[in-house]
This record gives sequence, structure tokens and C-alpha cells, in this order.
Amino acid sequence: MILAYKPSEKVKHGFEETRLNIAPVMNLMVVLIPLLLSSAEFVRLSVIELNLPPAALGPEGEQLNNLPEEEQRKLDLTVTITDRGFFISSAMAVLGGEKEGEPTIPLSGDMYDFEALAEKLYEIKTKAGDRFTDSEHIIIMAEPEIDYQTIVSTMDASRSIRINGENQALFPIVSLSAGIL
Repeated sequence: MILAYKPSEKVKHGFEETRLNIAPVMNLMVVLIPLLLSSAEFVRLSVIELNLPPAALGPEGEQLNNLPEEEQRKLDLTVTITDRGFFISSAMAVLGGEKEGEPTIPLSGDMYDFEALAEKLYEIKTKAGDRFTDSEHIIIMAEPEIDYQTIVSTMDASRSIRINGENQALFPIVSLSAGIL
């Protein structure tokens, strides 16, 4: 029984050493990697700009207006989202609905009326003009049961409105409030 061939007999019987050719495998990887990367779906995140109320006024807050605080006229416009609709209020008054105690813009069926909200805010913006130091600011408050999409849609409706095919800025600086008064 012969277990191994002598080196000279390897050639006779067709056994010869060959190197492994990895070039086709490397070519396949060069093609597959970009193909897989280009077909992958990447998560796109949306960013919503909003201003949180400051914990305490710093140097930036003191330099915003040179007038003493009691002489500054502030609108302090607030939209409160409840399970009954939108309540719109300011430092001067609360806009009531048709009946006392009703929201400014009640629910239409089970849906919030974001178009009516934008129209009402446009009306407020045109009446207020630039008479207030915070005419670009709005505060959004929501009950804990209100879902996130409703809050985001309210923020969108309060930022701009489309009139005659053009976007008009309403209150682009949106802040979220910590709770309901």
C-alpha cells in the first residue's frame, strides 16, 4: 500500500500544486458591496425646531430688549389643545367659542380643524401687527392624552398659512409648555 508519492511521481500522475485564485471572488465583492449599500434604505429623521422655556434668564435674555419688563407689551399667544378642541388665549384675553366655556375652535366630528386654527391665527397676526415684542412667538400647550401627531400638526398650522398660493409666516418661533393652566 502506497500512502504518499515521491515528488517526482506527482507530476506523472497529474498531481501538481496550484495556488488558489481569489481574483473572481474579489471581483464579486467589489461589485456586491456597492450594490448592497445602494439598495439599503436609510432612516430619515425629521427635525422640528422648537424653543423650550429657559430655566433662568442669562445674559442673552437681558440684552433682547432695553425696555424695563413692565414697559414691554407682550402678546403671550397660547394655543391649548384639549379633547374638546383648541383654546386660543393671550396675555389680554381668552378667545371663547360660540358659547361660554367652549373652545375657540371646537372639534369637527372627531378631528381637529387645523385650517380653521391657521385662519384664526392669521386673523390675530394681522390685528396684532408688530405692536408686541413677541409677535413671532407662540406657545403650544396640550393635555396629557393628546397624541404626538396632533401636537406636531398644531405646530405646523401655527407656523405658516397658504394664502393666494403663497406661504405667509404666522408665528415661526414655537415653544412647548409644560402643562395646562
